[in-house]
Order: sequence, then structure tokens, then C-alpha cells
Amino acid sequence: MSLDYDLVIIGNSLEASYAAVKAAKLRARVALVLGETETNTYTEIDRSTFNCLTYLDKKGQNLTQWELNYDFVTHLNSSQIQTWITQVKQDIKEYYSPAILADLGIDIIGESGEFCRLPALGFVIKNRTLRSRNYLLAMGSISSIPKIEGLSELGYLTLETLDLENLPYDLIILSQTPIGIELAQSLNHLGKKVTLVVEDSNILPQEDAEAVQLIQAQLEAEGIKLLVNCPITQVRKIEDKKWIQAGNEALETDEIILITKPTPNIKGLNLEGVKVEVQPQQIIVNDKLQTTNPKIYACGSIIGGYSLSNLAKYEANIVIKNAIFYSIFQVNYHPLPFHIFTHPILSRVGLTETQARQSYGDDIIIIKQNYKTLAKAQILDETTGFCKIITRRNGIILGGHIIGNNSDELINFIALSIKNNIKIQQFSQLFPSYYTISEILFQISENWQYQKLQENKFLNNWLETLLFWRRRWKL
Repeated sequence: MSLDYDLVIIGNSLEASYAAVKAAKLRARVALVLGETETNTYTEIDRSTFNCLTYLDKKGQNLTQWELNYDFVTHLNSSQIQTWITQVKQDIKEYYSPAILADLGIDIIGESGEFCRLPALGFVIKNRTLRSRNYLLAMGSISSIPKIEGLSELGYLTLETLDLENLPYDLIILSQTPIGIELAQSLNHLGKKVTLVVEDSNILPQEDAEAVQLIQAQLEAEGIKLLVNCPITQVRKIEDKKWIQAGNEALETDEIILITKPTPNIKGLNLEGVKVEVQPQQIIVNDKLQTTNPKIYACGSIIGGYSLSNLAKYEANIVIKNAIFYSIFQVNYHPLPFHIFTHPILSRVGLTETQARQSYGDDIIIIKQNYKTLAKAQILDETTGFCKIITRRNGIILGGHIIGNNSDELINFIALSIKNNIKIQQFSQLFPSYYTISEILFQISENWQYQKLQENKFLNNWLETLLFWRRRWKL
């Protein structure tokens, strides 16, 4: 039986469109199954746009407080933010519009379907079956709803149903992911009273401990009530108010927002019928991003981890090479940067300090430089933050953690250095321009070399002796 396609991609996400374009440019015959309705998900576009606008609004308020009399300083409202986010999403989606994809030779299918196993693996859409060498699942995830007494009867909001224009003043965010922290800060900057409830004992268990402490302190300094290690056991309504039992505390609020761990949006695909194993929060894949059915791949948020577009695109690249050519390429997340849209932004690449010590013991050097040493940070009054670089004793970079202004841009340089085995010593050869955040890498490199010099007693003695005799004999 002949095949119709080299790859059939199922999903209406940015990573699905990106994968389709990538495969088509490699001359593969591709079908993109979008489904009949667009999934309403809270994407990274929403997060980054909301973060940026509320950040600018907060800075505008600061300028007003400083009485600098900037005529352009005006405060945003929820309606303006919602309109701007919608417009940004529409503009970005234009790059992957059906017309542009069709011009590349991609078959766009706006219908839903399901997998079938017999007489051969295929994807059935009404009266048609799409036969392909391989398939890619890239449909994204949706919020999962926890089982809490009284929750379904009382009502709540999720990322998919969040309406900024109609949000009340007093809000409780029940968070299981970093998005909850981002949302809490952004809503707080819009003047909402926010209580952030985290079930775990750590608000960001996968991140650097010092960075987490700084973010937690920042949340509390901004007036956000933070409750950690507080499982939610009950939700009730008393006199037109919603009450939540969080650990030993009873909390009153106008509205509840659930930010839970996402679950794959796979309803109706018949994955169990084609032997694809699915757990509550993810589709199981191997290092080549194959599911338990080797002809079906998956990428993006549906395979777990942070919901970040650069990770999803990286995974899509691996899938395309494996699915179209030969399945020999494996994922390696170590040199991939990512960030969390907190204020200030937290960015990370590679190993944390704990992971580095577990893997390399005493064969590591950790250099930390605070943002307050930077002229640009002082001028912008954004001195909160630091950059921490973790290296081996020979200078090979194991990880980088930055929390502060422009950290989301700066982390890419460290990621490229890890990818290309550039050692920390080489940063001191850059001499970056004044009034740039990248000065902090130059400072870290020089501090690293000074620390190495201090540890080398032989070299210190040799330098001291050399300079003594040069002074003595005027050499």
C-alpha cells in the first residue's frame, strides 16, 4: 500500500505550524490537521505580552512617583491590555496562516479525526484515511481540574477562561506551575489584591535556590500574600464570598483562578487504540521523541516540562530529522535556555548548583555577580538581581542563572557558549560596551580568573618574586 505523506502533523499550535514549514522546506510531503475548532489556550504569546505591558505600566507609575513629569506616562487598563494581546497574537499567527502554509505545498485539513490501527496505521478524517510514514502530535495542552470539595459547584477561572476586563478586585490564584507566579505579579501590577497559594513547599522546585528566594521576597515586597505548602481541601460560598480552606488557613476571595499542571489536549484521537501510552500530565516519549508507538512522535507541552516555544521548536526539529530521514537523533536539553516571566525575569541554562555538585563534586567553581554593579541597572533603577555562572575548574561552563533586567536576552549568550564549549575565561576578551547588561559577564570572567589566581600559590609566589626583582633592578 502506497503512502500519501512523509509526515502528518496533528495540532493547531505554533510548534505544529513550525514543524510543518520545516518539513516542507526539506521537500517532504506534509499534511497539517488543524481540527474543526481552534483550541483556546493561554500561550507564551499571552504570557510575554501581558508581562511586558504590566511591567511598562509599573515603570510608568514609578516615573509618576518620581515626579519626572513625563507627558507620555498613562496607566493601562485591562481592556487595553486584552485588546493589545489579541492583536499581537493575530499578527504573529499571520506568519503561519493557512494561505502561507498552503503556498509551501502543505495540505491544510480543517477537520478533526482519529487514529486507526487496521488494516494499517492511519489517521481517519470523515471518509478519508491519511497514510503516512510517520505522525507528529503537537496539539498543545489544556488546564486540568483538581478534585477539590465544592470547587465545581462554586465555579472558578482557568487560563482558558480568564477575562481581564471582568476580573474582580480580590483574587486567589491556586498555582502548580510558574505561570501562576507570573500571573500573580502581573495582576498585582494592575492593582488587584492577589493571594498566591502553592501546594508545594517550593514555588519553583526546579530552579536555583538563591533565585527562588529572591523571587519569593519580591512577591511579598510587592504586597502579594504568598502561602506555600498549602494543599486546598475545600471550597465554600458564604454570604456572596468564596472561601477556601488552604492548609490551616481559611481565605476569603471574590474569585478563584486555577493554574494547574496542564494535561495533553488529546480527546477523541484514539491514542489507546494505536498503543500510545498517556499519563495524566504527559504523553510518554523516548529520547528520540517517539511515543510508545514508534511511528507516532510528540513534541511541545504535551510531553511535560515547561510550556516554552523555544523548547517546542527544538523538539520539532529533532522530530523532523527523525521522522523524515532516520530515527537516530536524540534530544539534549542541557544547552537550551529558558526563562520565566517574573519581575525581574528569571532565566536559566544548564545545571543548577545542586545538580553540578551532584555530578562533579568539588570540581566546580561558582561565580556570582550582583546587578547593582552595573551602570545600566543603576540608571534604570533595576538593581534587583544577579548572574551566577557554574563552571568546572578548567573553565567549562555547566550552567548559568540570571535574574534581572534583560536576563532573557543575556542567557542566550551563555547557552551558545555551552553549546560550543566556550570557556568562561574567554568572556574577559570581549570588553562589552558601557551601559549594557552584558558587562556582567565580563565582570564574572575576571572574578573567575582572580579566584583561580588566588588558589595557585606557586603562581602567586612567582609573580611576587618577579615583580620584586624587576623593581630592584629597574627592569
